[in-house]
Amino acid sequence: MLLLLLAGAMPPVLGHDHHGANMNFDAGEPIGGVLKAHIFLMSVAFGALFPVGLVLGLKKNKWHVPVQATGGVLAIVGFILGHAHGGRAFPDNAHSKFSWFMLWLLVGQLGAGIYLKLHTERRFNDRARPFVKIAHKIMAIVMVVATYVQVLLGVVAWLGYCYDGYFGQCLAHLIMGSSFLAYGVWLLLLVRVATPWLTRIGRSPELYDSALIMVWGLFNTFTEHGFVEKAHGWSHKDLQHTSLGVIWFCGGLLSTYMLRKSSPADRSMFPAIILIFTGCAMGAHEQDTEFSTQVHFVFGLSLVLAGLTRCVEIMLITTGLVRSDSKAPNPFQYIPVFFLCHSGMAFMSANKQNVAAIEAMGIDIGTFSLAYLSISFLLFLYAYFLIQLYIDLGSRNEKSTSLPTSEDGVAYHSVSQAVDPARFSPRASEDIPRDPHVLFDAADEGILDHQDRGSLNGVHRYRGSPRSSDEIELGPMRSV
Repeated sequence: MLLLLLAGAMPPVLGHDHHGANMNFDAGEPIGGVLKAHIFLMSVAFGALFPVGLVLGLKKNKWHVPVQATGGVLAIVGFILGHAHGGRAFPDNAHSKFSWFMLWLLVGQLGAGIYLKLHTERRFNDRARPFVKIAHKIMAIVMVVATYVQVLLGVVAWLGYCYDGYFGQCLAHLIMGSSFLAYGVWLLLLVRVATPWLTRIGRSPELYDSALIMVWGLFNTFTEHGFVEKAHGWSHKDLQHTSLGVIWFCGGLLSTYMLRKSSPADRSMFPAIILIFTGCAMGAHEQDTEFSTQVHFVFGLSLVLAGLTRCVEIMLITTGLVRSDSKAPNPFQYIPVFFLCHSGMAFMSANKQNVAAIEAMGIDIGTFSLAYLSISFLLFLYAYFLIQLYIDLGSRNEKSTSLPTSEDGVAYHSVSQAVDPARFSPRASEDIPRDPHVLFDAADEGILDHQDRGSLNGVHRYRGSPRSSDEIELGPMRSV
C-alpha cells in the first residue's frame, strides 16, 4: 500500500532490459498486467496482512495463523510474478536482490510458526521450542523493518532514481528521512502503549531519544563526506551536513548525561531543541534551484514545528496540565508525532532527481507540499491503526479472562454452603434452580457418592477427596 502511495505521488520513469545492466530509461514502455498483479499482491501481503498478523500474534489471537498463512501464500505468488513479468523492464536494482532475503525470511518465519503450532513438546522432550519461539518473534520484528526497506527500494526501482552520480545524496535523503519517520513512530508508541514499560524500567522517555540522537550524530559526522562516494574537496553542503552531525552528537551527549539517573517524571527539552536547530539549518539550506530550496524549507519548517510542539508537550506534562500516565493521551501529544512523520516524508522527497522531475512537470511548491502532507496523514493513520488494534485486542483479552471478585458484588460460597445433600435426589435436582454464583457443583459432576457417604460431626465426606473437610473457600480469584 505504501508502495502504491509513494509511486503514485512521484512522476514515473520507465526502463527496459529487465533486471539487466544499468542503462538509460525509456518512458514509452507500459506496465504489464503481471507487474501490476505483483505490486498489488505484495502490497496486500506485506502492507496489510503481515503487520496485522504480527499484532494478532502478540496478543495470541485465534486469527493470527489464518492471516499469516494468507499473507504467505500471496507473498510467494507475488514473488514469482515479480521475477516473471513482461512489459516495463528495469535495470539492475537492489529491490530485486533484496527480495531473495525477504523470501528466505518469510520461509523462516512461516516455518517457525508451523513448528510452534504443532506443539511437539506434548509428544517429545522438545527443548528447542523456547528458542524457536524467540526466533519467531525476532523474525516478525525484522520483517516489519525489512518490509519498509523493500518498499523504498521498490519505489526507487519504479522511478529509476539513485543511479550513477546520484547514489550518495539519494541514500542520504532516504536514510535521514526514514530516521525522522521512525522517530515519529517511536513517540507514538510512547504516547499510546509504552508508559507502563517506562515506569517499570524507571527511566525518562527523553533518555532513549537522547541516546539515539547521540549515536546518530556520531554516525553522521563521519559519513557525510566521502563515505559512499569519493569526495573532491569540501562543499558548503558537506560542511553543513557534517556540522549537523556534530550538533546532534554534542546535544545528545549532554541530554544523555543529564538523564543518566533520571526517573520517568524527569523530562528534558534538549532533544526538541536539537530538532528546532536542525530545522532552522535545513530551512536555510541553499540549493541549486529555487524550487529545491523551497522543498527544503518545508522540511525544515516541519522539524521546527515538531520541536516546538514537543517542548510545549513536555511543559504541559511537567506542570501537571497533562497526565503522561493517562490511558487516553491528550490530543496535543499527537501533534509533534505527526510533524516528525511529515518531516521524514518531506526530506525523502527532496532528493535531486525527484525535485527536478516534479519541477519539470510544472508542479508548484503548494501542490507538492499538500501531496506529501496527504501521504503523511495516511502513514500516521497506518501506524495509529496498528497500535490501536494492539490496545483493543489487549482490552478484549482482559475482559474475556477476568473472573468475578468480591469487588464485583458477587457472594462466594464454600463447598459446604453450596452443596446441600437434600438437593442430590433425582427429583429435587430437577426442581431446584442453579445458583449462578456457585463455581463448583458436585451434583453435575457426578462425584458425590450417596451410598458411602458418612457423617463426621455434621461434615460430609466425598469419595476420592484427600481432605477431611469440604470447607473449601472459593474466591476471591485473580485473572489468569
